[in-house]
Amino acid sequence: MMDAFELPRTLVQSLQRRAAQTPDQVALRFLAESAEHNVVLSYRDLDLRARTIAAALQASAAQGDRAVLLFPSGPDYVAAFFGCLYAGVIAVPAYPPESTKRHHQERLLSIITDAEPRLLLTIASLAEGLAQIENAPPILSVDTVQGVGEWIAPQLQPDDIAFLQYTSGSTALPKGVQVSHGNLVANEVLIRRGFGIDLNPHDVIVSWLPLYHDMGLIGGLLQPIFSGVPCVLMSPAYFLGRPLRWLEAISEYGGTISGGPDFAYRLCSERVSESALERLDLSRWRVAYSGSEPIRLDTLERFAEKFAACGFSDNNFFASYGLAEATLFVAGGRRGQGIPALRVDDQALAANRAEPGQGSAIMSCGTGQPDHAVLIVDPHTLSELADNHVGELWASGPSIAHGYWRNPEATAKTFVQHAGRTWLRTGDLAFMRDGEVYITGRLKDLLIVRGHNLYPQDIEQTIEREVEVVRKGRVAAFAVNDEGLEGIGIAAEISRSVQKILPPEALIKAIRQAVAEAYQQAPSMVVLLNPGALPKTSSGKVQRSACALRHADGSLDSYAQFPGLPVQTQDAVLESELQNQIAAIWCEHLHVNQVAADDHFFLLGGNSITATQVVARLRESLGLELN
Repeated sequence: MMDAFELPRTLVQSLQRRAAQTPDQVALRFLAESAEHNVVLSYRDLDLRARTIAAALQASAAQGDRAVLLFPSGPDYVAAFFGCLYAGVIAVPAYPPESTKRHHQERLLSIITDAEPRLLLTIASLAEGLAQIENAPPILSVDTVQGVGEWIAPQLQPDDIAFLQYTSGSTALPKGVQVSHGNLVANEVLIRRGFGIDLNPHDVIVSWLPLYHDMGLIGGLLQPIFSGVPCVLMSPAYFLGRPLRWLEAISEYGGTISGGPDFAYRLCSERVSESALERLDLSRWRVAYSGSEPIRLDTLERFAEKFAACGFSDNNFFASYGLAEATLFVAGGRRGQGIPALRVDDQALAANRAEPGQGSAIMSCGTGQPDHAVLIVDPHTLSELADNHVGELWASGPSIAHGYWRNPEATAKTFVQHAGRTWLRTGDLAFMRDGEVYITGRLKDLLIVRGHNLYPQDIEQTIEREVEVVRKGRVAAFAVNDEGLEGIGIAAEISRSVQKILPPEALIKAIRQAVAEAYQQAPSMVVLLNPGALPKTSSGKVQRSACALRHADGSLDSYAQFPGLPVQTQDAVLESELQNQIAAIWCEHLHVNQVAADDHFFLLGGNSITATQVVARLRESLGLELN
């Protein structure tokens, strides 16, 4: 039993029951830049909005059709998602492009091509811009929808697809994970038990995570509605602009469950002033989950030490491992026991054995979940491995998604049959020890930078497109260590003729700028190679992992690299008081001594997070409304 409720078959049934039995209870509270723009929705409000939008959808779309959601995080996003569920329309969570530039629209265009949606759902203020998108389907602005007809409840089955979660994959080849209504309920049950909400009916969930991302959608939004506990939501920009706001919301509203990727805790440790601590009460925060990117011991230690005075304990940290192909949650920690760290022998680990030692600290991701299973498998022989042996992590159970949308080839590679059941090949390398899962790396070439998955082929194609002198098919993107964090490394072959006419510093600047503008993160390392120096297989495929290894040992045949090469620039003079004010704010957030008028924000070390913080600071200092 869930509280006074029986286990629902779908999230539609869950919300309908909440609306019928506790109609006036607060379901969601949305925090805005100013308190007068905060929005509170009761279960009755949300149910009514979902029915209204569902009726409008049913006038234009059939059950099983797709609708792409393009909203800023907020109440309209939530209402539109539930409107899709209520109509039996398959929701496709996404986000509006940053601009009309091609590289900002590529991902959305690929999703539209793959999902073939009947409609784009958005708000009126964004509709005109979205209508300019190439081959855009009809647009429905949900904030202007009134009573357009009677809603007819669809007959939903557990195996019916509820939504497509497009992974942060290659923009050229997106993969839509098919999450069924049954998958969703099964995973929400796991999260409910894992967080201990079944034992704590007065919980309050606080989330700043994006609603188009599986962690923000399933853990931050749908879980509180499923479990009947109130939720306080804010946009990622609201948090990133001033990380203290997240902790203030937990303090003010008595948040008991909240979390995010490792970088969120790191930001709070770096950005929250000592003077703010005395105003924070974090004593009720009992589950501080960390997931979506590797968990770092030093991040946890620094956060716990800084906020101990506010009532926070490191025992409240909760490891959370998951992925979209498993709906979300696969493994989790033990509540109230923190996240254990295991120091291993690095040489043994390099040989795929986990032995205690004095090397790297690997954080536990907790244990597998009830009615589900995890295995460690040799990715080459597909044989199961014993404890303390590194292999690929596989997962099985009712939360495992129904494959990829209209992509049988990718589905067959990732969702495999073994020992009489379907297993998800996660692509993550891990080992088991005393029943706990420890993630050590990835089989894939994926880069995870600040919680964002970046595919190397996308970065490589961006460089080839924007920097014409780079030899086509002769560039590799790979992960590098950037002061303990994951950064982007680039190796590019340059022909002898180009080497003679272009200075290396100009090439490096062009490569870094191309990547920075497309991905809001400049490469931490760029190495320019002589012809034929890029590692390749016998069939001609770029060996990205070999690039990383050979860069680390210094064996790449290069003629220039960054850092290490002085980049010559002619500084443009700051001409106005306004430019000087902006420059001072850049210096503050980028930790540089000075900037010139023609400096590129991302090339100075900025990224999407610091950009959001700078915009917030400019708003505050200059009294200007900025996008």
